[in-house]
Amino acid sequence: MRNNHCPICQSSSLNDVLTRSNIPVYQNLLINNFEDARQIPRGDLKILECMECGFVYNSLFDTSKVVYSSEYENTQSYSSYFNSYLNDLVDTLVTKKGVSNLNVVEVGCGKGGFLKKVVEAGNNFGYGFDPSYIGPEVDLDGKLRFEKKLYNEDSVHIKADVVLCRHVIEHISEPVMLLKSIRKALIHSPNARVFFETPCVEWIFENKVMFDFFYEHCSYFNRKSISRAFELAGFEIVSIDHIFNGQYLWLEARPAEDTGELPSSSYTQNIDSSSIVFSKNEFEWKRRALEQISIYSRGGKTAIWGAGAKGVTFLNLIDPELKYIDCVIDVNPNKVGNYIPGTGHKIIGIESLENNKLSTVIVTNSNYIDEIMRIVEHKGLNIRIVDIETWCTEQE
Repeated sequence: MRNNHCPICQSSSLNDVLTRSNIPVYQNLLINNFEDARQIPRGDLKILECMECGFVYNSLFDTSKVVYSSEYENTQSYSSYFNSYLNDLVDTLVTKKGVSNLNVVEVGCGKGGFLKKVVEAGNNFGYGFDPSYIGPEVDLDGKLRFEKKLYNEDSVHIKADVVLCRHVIEHISEPVMLLKSIRKALIHSPNARVFFETPCVEWIFENKVMFDFFYEHCSYFNRKSISRAFELAGFEIVSIDHIFNGQYLWLEARPAEDTGELPSSSYTQNIDSSSIVFSKNEFEWKRRALEQISIYSRGGKTAIWGAGAKGVTFLNLIDPELKYIDCVIDVNPNKVGNYIPGTGHKIIGIESLENNKLSTVIVTNSNYIDEIMRIVEHKGLNIRIVDIETWCTEQE
């Protein structure tokens, strides 16, 4: 438990944001049996916000409950929108940041798709690290190598010009320890550039996205907290940007000179009124959401689009007994035919849309609205597409 002090700055000035009990510990686990989905292991959320550095975290997170294996599947690149986003990110790295003809390490590379793009686009050499990696150990004629382990000080023999780490740190309960281990691995690479991507908690608070707090993510950052974490681990911040329409933070850092002294904080006390409004809004949001989906379900079969963390969390909050939502749609073929952790909703693919006679599809991430509308229109289906973020906001 991490109740008494902020895991980053050690402040005891903490604010309660929300509490949820008995929620699924996995949001992206492949489960091919309804009963297994219903019986998934569960845990509790107690989301706290540090009023000094702004770090937001689950103080009840139990690392032993979440073990990432080959059954964990969160690949998003099957979406044409997300794949274009990744290509743009790669283009930025190669053309604007000069990531060409370099040694690139990716920490938590997943299936290795993003690293492969970076290697191919910039004529780089890539080294992917991930304990749950599945695939060949060597690819692209030896220019791409994978190791099924963590990247840490044991990897100092690998010269790293660039380190990438996308959507890993939010899964880590002690983020400064992760960053320190990366810093130690770069002891012989003092000029390395480090790029991190992680969800932005300010976006969650400001847009009142109640279904963006879930068990897999135990650490949430704003600009202040992620800067402080990197500084404490021995890095110097180069830049921090908001990307993916504000949903993600994109940070660039480099190893700082080791002066033997802890860096002093340049930030004033974190005062975030949006988190206070957010915490007061959950009960009313849930009431309105239940009211809205009951209206849709009375008008015909209703589905959620997106079997990722947002969709899974929404369903566990609003339809745990399968009263309103008939199925969940996802473009990732690996998820099709499986069941939503916790609730047991069936996941279908876009090729099955014609057979399900849906009246309404609720979209849990507005970034994908245009892509979804094109798919539905291409199939000639008369389905109402609902942006859940919009209709929740409109009822404020």
